Amino acid sequence: MKRALTDKLIQLGLTDKESSVYLALLQGGEMTAEQLAKLAALNRSTAYVQIKSLSESGLVSTFKRGKKTFFAAESPNNLDRLLDKKSQEIEHQRSEAKMLVPELLKIFGSSVDRPTVRVFEGKEGLASMRNEMLETATDTILVAFSFDGMARIFDEAELMNFSRKRAAKNILSKALYTKTGPDIPSVPPQEIRRVKEAQYPFGSDVYIYGDTVSFASTKDQIVGVTIKNADIAKTMKTLFEIAWQLGV
Repeated sequence: MKRALTDKLIQLGLTDKESSVYLALLQGGEMTAEQLAKLAALNRSTAYVQIKSLSESGLVSTFKRGKKTFFAAESPNNLDRLLDKKSQEIEHQRSEAKMLVPELLKIFGSSVDRPTVRVFEGKEGLASMRNEMLETATDTILVAFSFDGMARIFDEAELMNFSRKRAAKNILSKALYTKTGPDIPSVPPQEIRRVKEAQYPFGSDVYIYGDTVSFASTKDQIVGVTIKNADIAKTMKTLFEIAWQLGV
């Protein structure tokens, strides 16, 4: 029972020793430092440190009786102060983080010597990866994809919504695609070319934009991988343009 209460007090923000002292005072009532240390199984100097901390939190009071100093537990209702303190600390940390993020982003974006690789899992992850393309400063997206694979994940309305967002940002899409059934409609600004899946099957979809290349697996495991590196993107753009010019 006591261990369970101690653990709950720790979750609220007290340390293990503070919890022991507070529970000892709740159990034993008013007592001297010596009595408290014995009941809490702490040495006297350690008990004093915990008393000082608990007093600052409004959980322990001190008073004189004759020549002796006594300590007593304050109402557990004062535990609300701990939560208020934690909330204030969290808000302070949040403010600090907001000021720190721009500086960290500068470092994050300046790592030009090594590729930045990120993984996106599931439908929502893939949607985030695709939408991220629209948030870049690029004016062109080069795409090689299986329409049937993408249609197994996103419905027609979701696919069209993405195309409309791209069109609204005036981003040109040059796409090589495979598909069963009729051709897909073009959503300008867009250039599309259909290729024969039997001859040129796509094992994964590829998106090339800016200095980034993204791959999307849409068959078994739904996963996306984004690689940000100017040299890799340049090579992939060259390979795409070769395939485009050859009319593959």
